[in-house]
Amino acid sequence: MFKKLLNMSSSTQMIVAMLIGFAVGIFFGESVGWLSSIGTGVILLMQMTVLPYIVVSLVGGIGKLKPDTAKLIFSRAGVIMVSLWALGLFIIALMPLSFPFIESASFFSTSIIEPVADIDYFKLYIPSNPFESMAAGYVPAMVVFSIAMGLALIGMKGDNKIQLLSFMHTCGEIFGRITQGMVKVLPIGIFAMSASAAGTMGVDEFASMQVYLISYFALCLLLTFAVLPWIVASLTPITYWQTVQISKASLVTAFATGNIFIVLPVIVEECKKVLQQHNHTHEDTDTLIEILVPIAFTFPNIGKLTVILFVYFCSWFNGSPIEIIDQVSLSASGLLSLFGSVYVAIPFMLDLVHLPADLFQLFAMSGFITGKFNSIAAVMNLFVLTLLTAAMFQKNLKLFPPQLIKMATGLGVSVIITVAVCRLGMGLFIHSPETTSGVIANMQVADKVPTIVKTQYPQIGVTPKSPVANIDMIRQRGMLKVGYIPSNVPFSYYNNNGDLVGFDIAMASKLAEDIGVKVEFVPFKKKDLVESLNNGYFDIAMSGLSTDIELLGRLNFTNQVLELNYAIAAPDHMVKQFKTNESIAALEDATIAYVEHSHSVQEAQRKYPHLKFVKLSGYQVFFRQKDSKYDGLLISAEAGSAWTLFFPGYGITLLEHNVRYPVAYAVQSSNQSLLNYVNNWQQLRQVDGHQQQFYDYWMLGLGAKPVKPRWSIIRDVLHWVE
Repeated sequence: MFKKLLNMSSSTQMIVAMLIGFAVGIFFGESVGWLSSIGTGVILLMQMTVLPYIVVSLVGGIGKLKPDTAKLIFSRAGVIMVSLWALGLFIIALMPLSFPFIESASFFSTSIIEPVADIDYFKLYIPSNPFESMAAGYVPAMVVFSIAMGLALIGMKGDNKIQLLSFMHTCGEIFGRITQGMVKVLPIGIFAMSASAAGTMGVDEFASMQVYLISYFALCLLLTFAVLPWIVASLTPITYWQTVQISKASLVTAFATGNIFIVLPVIVEECKKVLQQHNHTHEDTDTLIEILVPIAFTFPNIGKLTVILFVYFCSWFNGSPIEIIDQVSLSASGLLSLFGSVYVAIPFMLDLVHLPADLFQLFAMSGFITGKFNSIAAVMNLFVLTLLTAAMFQKNLKLFPPQLIKMATGLGVSVIITVAVCRLGMGLFIHSPETTSGVIANMQVADKVPTIVKTQYPQIGVTPKSPVANIDMIRQRGMLKVGYIPSNVPFSYYNNNGDLVGFDIAMASKLAEDIGVKVEFVPFKKKDLVESLNNGYFDIAMSGLSTDIELLGRLNFTNQVLELNYAIAAPDHMVKQFKTNESIAALEDATIAYVEHSHSVQEAQRKYPHLKFVKLSGYQVFFRQKDSKYDGLLISAEAGSAWTLFFPGYGITLLEHNVRYPVAYAVQSSNQSLLNYVNNWQQLRQVDGHQQQFYDYWMLGLGAKPVKPRWSIIRDVLHWVE
């Protein structure tokens, strides 16, 4: 059995390794999650020769060309190659339109407030220091440097050139032998990653992977059987069916083996035959084809470019769509990085658009499956490039308006149909994950102390007053009275069971527990806060209160409890319009709602006099609006994220320059005893980690959703483990 596995082709070994890995993962479940480390190690080993190989292959490949051949290829085949690249990148950028719409939201994440390093495009593309570019992994810069060296070598003569080319060729063979050795280990990595993924990946993640695989297969089939042969049929005398017919054997071989190199001789001969059928061949054309095909093979082809779709998928999967300007950068950088291995290009592109690097494992796990499909697109790309270049060489390329219109119409119709069918099909059969409103609506306060929750607001001048209670009076009374604002997610709100919960409710319960008393929650309105404290309706207000300049002196705020980030909540389709100061300034007839932060709103009114600001009684008024009366809402990013869990049709965006403000608790202005106690208590709970635990749970949602062990045979069928 073991000998049979060793005698299999590498592609077959990878398929077997994947299947065995899936079986192991499903059987053992999460206990094999550690295997991902082995998979990562194998992938890193595969990457070690890539950057040096880019240098020696490009320098040696371009440098050995004769000046006439180089001029012919770069002037004619180069134009067609670049045009095919541009078309391929454009279609790839359109394919995310086929991804099903998922109305989702998530808890606040600290990653959105972390500063994002700007991309230094000069270092990325210009190899001012080639050694630094190689050390930093700037693949595009390395490609530019290598091409420049290769072009310089073309015009050189003498033994030095021959020796250098021989050295490059020898290095290429060395790196090739190393890679061949690493390929023998690759099935182990595929097995490890497949087992880890099958053992730890949830159902929702598997469903999302279906989105990528289906759209990827559709993209490759679209390029192979519609876009590329239609270009030939539109611009040359060769028909669509002839193009498909001559490429059939090569397509089948490439798909079965995943190897393009072995079909290069077939591509050369089939191109010669089809040109002979149209009497468009002679010795010079045959020579051109024989030179062009192997050289074109060393450059990125459309099949290889299709892996960029994985980066678009990751952005969709991560809930952070790539902006148009970033798509241009991704396309250009992706093209240059794909002069090397995809195992270097994909992590580089993920980092370029600030996506988690660990998503690469999803690509590596599925790479040999998708590789069979991009192989057929690559083969068809070589056929089309060769036929178009030969037609241009023979001056038979029809670049007239009727042919161009025919080509554009066919391409447009095929792309639209493919995207529409994929979008409709995946929307019907691939169900999106359930919304997270149920998660936040079922969260509970862990610390249980005897609790009384009042729902009626005290009425100023009607509700009887009580003495302002210091810490000793609170202990004697046996009750801590805490003011709260209802529907102030995630600080104080009612869950599905009708319980009052939230970050500050948890903090208040902990405070009462530490004092050794019961807790009573009393609702209040922000405008009545000072009078309510003065009348003794409650001892302390704990409900996400911003430290208000207007209230300073009329009450006392404790030390800062949290520092929150200003943000704008808006319907999903309008979120982008509030991302920058320029986009906000360009808004017309927009109405911005706010609940608090009056001082900040006054400054905003002076800066944006064309905007209308309206004060609301509560955040729920904005999120429950049905007539689109308000375009945006000034809110903290933490609270806004929580509200979008209930209303996933809304999103948030941080204000430019990441403006922040403090929140604290409030006590009556003369209640110094309680103020001192709460300040010291809060400092203690910050140091011992209790406050951070509450923050992680209520703000970040850590532990909010019960994590069930991944289904596995060993646990759920055989019951060998708990």
